[in-house]
Amino acid sequence: MADQNLNNMTVTWNSGGTTFNAIKMNVTDTASAAASALLLLQVAGSDKFKVGKDGSITSSGGISATGNSTITGNLTVTGTLTAGGIAGIVTGPVSSTDNAVARFNGTTGGVLQNSGVIIDDSNNLSAAGITASGIVTSGLVFQGSGTGAVLAATGAGVVYLRPNGYASAIGQVTVSSAGAVTINGTLTVTG
Repeated sequence: MADQNLNNMTVTWNSGGTTFNAIKMNVTDTASAAASALLLLQVAGSDKFKVGKDGSITSSGGISATGNSTITGNLTVTGTLTAGGIAGIVTGPVSSTDNAVARFNGTTGGVLQNSGVIIDDSNNLSAAGITASGIVTSGLVFQGSGTGAVLAATGAGVVYLRPNGYASAIGQVTVSSAGAVTINGTLTVTG
C-alpha cells in the first residue's frame, strides 16, 4: 500500500519580511464543549496527541524538546519527572519527617537526605542525644526547658549557673577565668 497523507506539500519560504504559517486555522467558538480540540491525532481510535481549544497539550507518549523550553504557567507531573541535564538541580527522597532538617547526601551538592535533627514549629531543636529549648541568643546562654536553670558564659570568661532562671542571681554559682568560685547563698557540703 502506498503512503497515505492528508496533505503532502512542498513549499518554499523565501521572503525575510513575510511571516509564514504552514498550518493555520482560526476557529470562531460561539458554543462548544470544554473538551473540544483544535487538533486531535489518534491511532485505532485512541488519542495520541491533542491540542485543546484552551491551548492545553496532551500527549500519550513522551514529549522531547531539544532546544530551550519556557513554561509560563503551572507544570503538573503525574508520573516521575526526570530532570537530567538541568544545572544546579537538587533531588531528595520521596518522603520526609515533618520538621526534619534536610542534609546533603554525598559531596556532589545535588542530593538531599532526611536527618534526625528536628526543629519544631516553636523553633525548639532536638536530635539524637540532644534537646535544646528556651535558648536565649544574647550571649552564650542555655536555659533548660521548664526548669528555669541557666548555664551561661560571658565575654569576660566568666561562667555561671543560675538555678532560678536567667533574671535571678539567687543561688547563682560563678566561676571566673582565674578559677575563683562564688556562690550566692548558703553552701552546704554533705558526705
